[in-house]
Amino acid sequence: MPPIITELAENIQIQSRINSFFKRFNVKECLKEARIKKLSGYSIVTVVQFLVLLVFTQKNFYAFLHSNQPKEFAKDVIYRFLNNPLYDWRRFLLKLGAGVVNNFLNPLTKPERVKALIVDDSLYSRNRSKKVELLARVFDHVTRRYVRGFRKLTVGWSDGASFVPLAFALLSSSDPEHRLYEQGPEVPTGSPGAKRRAEAVLKATEVFVNLLDEILAYTRAFQYVLFDSWFSWPEVIKAIKTRQREAICMLKDMPNIFYGYNGRFYRLSELYAVVTKRKGDILASVVVDYYGLPVRIVFVRNRANKREWLALLSTNTAISEEEIIRIYGMRWDIEVYFKMCKSFLGLAKEFQARDYDAMVAHTTLVCVRYLLLSIENRENKDDRSWGGIFYEMCEEVENISFAKAFVILLELFTQVLRDKLYLPDDVLEEILDSFMESLPEFLKRRLLTRAA
Repeated sequence: MPPIITELAENIQIQSRINSFFKRFNVKECLKEARIKKLSGYSIVTVVQFLVLLVFTQKNFYAFLHSNQPKEFAKDVIYRFLNNPLYDWRRFLLKLGAGVVNNFLNPLTKPERVKALIVDDSLYSRNRSKKVELLARVFDHVTRRYVRGFRKLTVGWSDGASFVPLAFALLSSSDPEHRLYEQGPEVPTGSPGAKRRAEAVLKATEVFVNLLDEILAYTRAFQYVLFDSWFSWPEVIKAIKTRQREAICMLKDMPNIFYGYNGRFYRLSELYAVVTKRKGDILASVVVDYYGLPVRIVFVRNRANKREWLALLSTNTAISEEEIIRIYGMRWDIEVYFKMCKSFLGLAKEFQARDYDAMVAHTTLVCVRYLLLSIENRENKDDRSWGGIFYEMCEEVENISFAKAFVILLELFTQVLRDKLYLPDDVLEEILDSFMESLPEFLKRRLLTRAA
């Protein structure tokens, strides 16, 4: 098949899958609830579908405009759409993500299966930019240095098999000295755009708790909240506990955080020095008082350096150390999400917008792309997501009786004897008769009953 025809066929198939996703999860209704609408011109759903599909053409928006591909929209249509401060992109993603969780993913697993919210932040780099609204110097945990950009604080849902981004915030800096460019367009007071800008200069822990409250209003299908040591502060852990959810997080040894044990208070490193040690990967486990909360701290061996240790905190003291470690391992799902968004889904690369609203809008559409791929992956790997087709297949398997299956095996066995040993048919029949006669009585009765 010529390459151009292959590419055309692939684009048609991708477009078909996107159309199916939009209809299945009622994206049009989600947009409407978030007040994302156009007064005239093309349908808003058509514009959103175009932007979601853009990454699969392997071009950013600038390259697409200068290509020979047919263009339905002028570039001003797209930029006016992205820059609109009246669009509530937070509500749109929450409505869509919660619908996927409540109506599709959660019913696929048993109620007792652990589901969790995962919280983490990642660098949203704009290192070559100067006049980007709310641009700040932020610390990159990977390179251990300050760079230009934002912190993309993300909260997502996971059942250990699929990850669903539910909400995010592009954080600038709460310190005015670290903000490099404040100027932006005038936005209506009280609009979603104004609220986003006010949120961008808050502390990450405060935004985290606000996002948790917003998510609980849309879905409660999780028992745990997982996060790294960057968010392991007493006010955060207490906030999760007061919302009837459990926290599991990594801890770091901080000089101003103390743990109560046997009537005394210790820093984390001091606590490790006084608890009873074990052999193996789990070095110690102890229940302590954590600012009024009973929590379990599990010390585990650091695989990168076996002389060092790591500490995990769980507000659920009833579960085992192994279960705490297993549940915390689900946190890796959000790292895969960040890698996918940056390397394959065009995050911070597709549009070089300077407006804060445009960056939030584009990041939301990147989340929609990940949602689409997550559902496709789950349907291709988990037969339970086939719904009625799966159960019809199960019924077809049940309809194959024991007697019929036994006969099929006998026929296969006979064919192997004929091909390998070159036995005549009368000898084969004699062997099979002897075999049937030597079967136990309960098998003979079962075969006769099934055959009848």
